Amino acid sequence: MQRLNLKNHDSMAKLRIYNDIDCQDNKFWYQWFGGDCVCFQDIDAFAASIPKDDDTIDMRIFCNGGSVVEGWAIYDRLRQSGKKISCTVEGKAASMATIIMLAAPKESRKAYENAAFLLHNPWVPGWCLGDQLNAKDLKNQSEEMQMWQDKMVDAYVERCECDREEIQALMDKDIFISTSEAMRLGLISSTVAPISASASKRNIENFINSKQQNPKAMEKKTEVKASLLDKILAKLGVKTLEEAEQEVAEPQAKAEPKAMELNTADGQTLTVEREEGDPQVGDKASPDGTFEMPDGKTIVVEDGVITDIQTADNTDNDNDNEGGEGGEGGSASSTDNDTVAKLKQQVAALKQQLNETKAQLAGAQKLAKSKEDMRILNAVKMAGGTEKVLAGYSSHYQPAQRQPSGKGAGDNVNAVEEGKNAIKERLAKLHKKGKK
Repeated sequence: MQRLNLKNHDSMAKLRIYNDIDCQDNKFWYQWFGGDCVCFQDIDAFAASIPKDDDTIDMRIFCNGGSVVEGWAIYDRLRQSGKKISCTVEGKAASMATIIMLAAPKESRKAYENAAFLLHNPWVPGWCLGDQLNAKDLKNQSEEMQMWQDKMVDAYVERCECDREEIQALMDKDIFISTSEAMRLGLISSTVAPISASASKRNIENFINSKQQNPKAMEKKTEVKASLLDKILAKLGVKTLEEAEQEVAEPQAKAEPKAMELNTADGQTLTVEREEGDPQVGDKASPDGTFEMPDGKTIVVEDGVITDIQTADNTDNDNDNEGGEGGEGGSASSTDNDTVAKLKQQVAALKQQLNETKAQLAGAQKLAKSKEDMRILNAVKMAGGTEKVLAGYSSHYQPAQRQPSGKGAGDNVNAVEEGKNAIKERLAKLHKKGKK
């Protein structure tokens, strides 16, 4: 559906036209098929809700066009609002959407670099013509269509300062044009430049170079712009331009590592410097020690680094193999045997200490979260946190909009129009049957 937003905090009304243009009476059919349309009543209510002290309307368009009558009504209402109107084309502006766009003055019309524009002559759907037309009906219909066509050409010539013959030839072609062609014709005056880190860096470099190449000119402007420059540098968290350049060149130098806190089986907290995913050997972690996790894994941390991760199966296998070294036919030396014996003693002592600790915490564990709870919490943290997990289950459904096909948007028939066709056909059959 179209979005008509009014934001008072920045003293600017936000008008977004993202759906077909049609009358209020047809809104029911659009909504019946899961969509919506933009009608004159929507724009009228929007304009009336703007506070008197808000003098600007920021209009955004991504629209296939629609009803000629409704489009002209919206155009007139916006121009009569008395507000300063700016317009940005996002994606496309087709048919009557280009007329609504002209409510903003030429210097206030712009578009994204890859937007598209469609200008074409007015047309009437076949189902609106009825079953029977005589020569007089066709003549009247033709005169009306020519009237609407002349009005559109007049608007383009007046608001874009373009050539009448060239605009009419483009409307006869009924094809999409690019932003560069739209700018040449005067439909828009500029494009919206992409914002990137490289652009910011380039601006800083240009500023520094100009200072070095023309120091006298910079000295004249220093007093005027010093306060503004200080504010910009303060927001960047630096004191000099050199520090700002280094900040742009090495953006990750001050980046703090992200960490997640995992719950152990015995209620302790293990901090691992990892944004998401399972802990891996080599990850920085704290505190040092051997930690049994709720999922059965054992994580060993030495000197702030994970040195070993064992599953329950691996631990059992290690215990089974402890007696195998230096056995019959083995080549281990006596020194190796002594080392192994000492390690076994240390392991036994650690196991005893661990058992004692577990016994001391047995009572506290009754009040703590279960292993299953902690396992689930750890899994959520490894997946990126609750916000990222919940975002994966949120709905982003938007009804499909009419898309251009064939020679242009004038040939398109969306789901709403198909529904109208079916209804009209049914009504016509019932009407004929009643006459009989």
